[in-house]
Amino acid sequence: MKKIKVKNKFERKILEQLQCSELPVKYEGERIPYVLAGHYIPDYTVSTPLGKIYIEAKGHFRPEAKRKMVAVKRQHPELDIRIVFYRYSSKYEKWAIKYGFKYAWSNIPEDWLQGL
Repeated sequence: MKKIKVKNKFERKILEQLQCSELPVKYEGERIPYVLAGHYIPDYTVSTPLGKIYIEAKGHFRPEAKRKMVAVKRQHPELDIRIVFYRYSSKYEKWAIKYGFKYAWSNIPEDWLQGL
């Protein structure tokens, strides 16, 4: 029987029990989409000469906040949402680039206030 890699001892125990049943079993073999309903309340809404921008101020950027920001951006691609991080983090920078957010460190760039 092929050795399946699991995340912890408990999952290993459950897998072994299932394998003993001789039924077909997949471990994390399917992806099931879901949508969480909620509301996004931006920290700041700024009306610039070139249009409205939304600014989030983030210190510690928790996983649930990341998921929310990605969901809002995907469902409202017309919104100009930008993030100002408290301090530099290569992880936050990579995340912002990956999901297409304009970002800055510790201060709002002057050109943002012009809508650029």
